[in-house]
Formats: sequence, structure tokens, C-alpha cells
Amino acid sequence: MAHALHLLVLRGGVALAAALVLGSCAARRPSGGLPPQGEAAPAMEEDPAQATVAAQARARERAAARPGSALAARSLFAQAVRLAPSDPEQAAALFEEAFRSDPSLTLAAYDAGVVRERQGDVTRAREAYLMALAVAPDFEPASQNLTRLRLRAGRAEEAESDLRARIAAHPGKPGLRNQLVEVLLATGQFEGAEQESRRVLKMDERNVPALVNLATAYHQARRNELARTVLENARQIDPNDATVWNRIGFVELALGNRPQALEAFAKAASLRADYPEAHVNYGAMLVEAGDYAGAAREIEVAVRYAPTSVAARLNLGNAYRGARRFEEAQREYERALMLAPSLADAWFNLGLLYLDGEKQGLGTTDRLEKSLGFFDRYASAGGKDPRLAQYRKDAQVALERERRRLARDEKDKLRREAEVRKKDSAPAPATGAKGSAAPSGGTGGDK
Repeated sequence: MAHALHLLVLRGGVALAAALVLGSCAARRPSGGLPPQGEAAPAMEEDPAQATVAAQARARERAAARPGSALAARSLFAQAVRLAPSDPEQAAALFEEAFRSDPSLTLAAYDAGVVRERQGDVTRAREAYLMALAVAPDFEPASQNLTRLRLRAGRAEEAESDLRARIAAHPGKPGLRNQLVEVLLATGQFEGAEQESRRVLKMDERNVPALVNLATAYHQARRNELARTVLENARQIDPNDATVWNRIGFVELALGNRPQALEAFAKAASLRADYPEAHVNYGAMLVEAGDYAGAAREIEVAVRYAPTSVAARLNLGNAYRGARRFEEAQREYERALMLAPSLADAWFNLGLLYLDGEKQGLGTTDRLEKSLGFFDRYASAGGKDPRLAQYRKDAQVALERERRRLARDEKDKLRREAEVRKKDSAPAPATGAKGSAAPSGGTGGDK
């Protein structure tokens, strides 16, 4: 049964996450590259195999327990769709209730996952996607979002194993094969990704996601002219596919065409609000161009749709830093660290923030000492940015200069205090001085 009312898929695979060299502020460049496996997200503590089995069991129980409630489920579903923009928490609860009422309503479980993911609740989002797949194992949108959650949590092997099993059971589903290519790309298996993309294109030569994946494999292998040709074919098929334009941006960057890259990322972002990677990439380019306000607006959109995206948090911090919004920049860097504690780049950017910025209520010496401490944390976390030595030197020079200034100020203060004490202890001036009152003690008077 088809349902017209449903939310959009959270698209834009991990392989398309922002990995740009980010822009400058006060001649100092923040760090923004992500590990090859893509974005980090909160770890999913529950055993994945047990979670899948449990989700399937619950779905079967619900299907048996509440037959004949499809009409009520559709009513709940419609309410949830209306509420989703204004009250996502209530919408998610209604989607879940709709699925409990009618487990054949796969979109209800899926949309609950989408809303939960946008709220940053990774655990419940994963649970919802598993529930949808327990009923419909070949439901590509739920499988796609679950795959990306796994990749962001560093569980590529689990994602690959699950997808290969689904493909074996449903070999005619090109979407599942495209998802497998995303996993292969995210783990550096470029030859396998190319071969799998070609399999999909043999099934459907106009399959745009497969063309984008093939171009991505070529791009990762530094065959950028060939990647550009494939993407041009994809663009001819669907000129309004945001993923095509996003990948064009990366290829143009690799070819040294930064203005064309900026235009491509802008086009991708304009085509879809719910494509966080495109907004992050466009925002990163705007930071580099010095348009910090524009960058913040773009990346705030990305955060709204993907609150657990490390790339979005890190880049939003850079945009705020460029706009001299110190507290907000610090907050975003700290959120990135909460999502990915091993992310060295956030320590690097905090070091730059405290080196160049002014924090209300914090003295210059304390600020510069904190900057050096953040740079040390970056190095201890394995960071090897070649600019680190110069930035540490800048911070140390500024700190020594400030300490000398404070020492001079203290010395001047002590000198002034000594002069005041000396003046206060000097003998009182003689009486009868010019301009003083008439001398006292005289005895003569008019005769």
C-alpha cells in the first residue's frame, strides 16, 4: 500500500561529508578534515545483532497483536506529518504509535527514525529503522539511513555484512547495491566500489546514484577528468539532483577550480534543505571566502537536519570564529568533541580561537595559556598539522610580550605608589607662604 505522506530521506552519504581545507580568519587557518571513514557519531552501545533480532521480534508481536487497525494508523500518520515541522517530539511519538497500530505501515517506523535522527537521538533512530526493516527487509530508505548511522559510528564492517545479506536476498534492488558502494568508498575499497557501481549501471544505465558513486570512486583514485565526465552524464539525466552537484564541487576542487567548486556546492545546497553535507561544504567555502555570516546561515541549516554531524559542528564553529562570536564558536567545537572525543581538529581550532579571539572576563595571559594548552592537546591526540609549530610560537611570543607588559605595568604601579608615599611623608610647608591666610599670633593692634 502506497502512502503519499512521508518525510524526506536523510541523503548525502558519508563519502560526501565535508572534508575541505577550511578558510582563514586573522591569517590563521582552522583545521577541518575528517577521518577517512567519515563523520563520527555517538557510539551505539547495544549489540547490533541482538538489536536486530529484538526489533524483528517486536514487529512480529505487534503485527499479531493489533490486526485491523490500518485506518487508525493512517490517521495517526497524517497527524504526525502535520506536527513534524513544529513539534518533532510529538510527531515521532505519533509515527511510532501508527506503526504499533499497523506494522505494515513501514513508512511510519521509517519517519519516526528520520525525526529521531534529526533530534540527535541516534539510538532511537536506529531502533526505528530496524523496526521498518524487520517488516520490509528490502525497504531501501530505511536501509540507507541505517547504513549511514553505522558508518558514522565506525561500524563499516557491520554495515557491509548486513547489506551483502540483504542484496543476496533481494538481488534486484539497485538501491541496496548503491548503499554497499557507499560503505566500500568510506572504507577505501575503491576498486570494489567501481565494480559494484558498474553492476548497478548494467541493470540501469541511467541510475544517477550509481553514476555519482562511480564518479566518487574515480575521484578518490585521482582520475578527476573521468569523474567529471561521468558527473556530466548524471547531470544531463537529472540536473536537479543535489548529490550530483555536491560531487561536482569536490571534483572541481581537485582540479583547482575553486570558483566552479563554490558554484557547485551552492547549487547543491539550494536544491535541498535536508542535505546537510551540501550545506556544510558550501558553508566551508564561504568561510574561506570570508563570508562568515553567510557560512553560519548555511551550516546552521545542516545542524538543524543533522545535529550529530561532526563536520557540521566543526565548520559552524569556524564560521562563528570568523564572525568573532567567541562563545558560540567554543560551544560548537566542544559539541564536536562530545560527538567524537578523539577528534584532534577541534583541539586545534580551540587553540586558534583562544590565540586570536578575546573572551569576555578572561585576561590575555590566561587566554594565551589556554591556547597553548589546546595546541598541546591537539598534538597529544595525534595531530600533525604543519602549522602547529608556528601557531605555538605565535602564542608563546604573544604570551611573553603580555607578561613583559604586565611586569612593566606592575613596576610603574610600584613606582607611582612609592612617589605618593614619599610625597605624603615630606615635611609640611612653612607658614606665611604667598597667597596663604593672614599670619596668626600677632599682638599689635591699632593704637
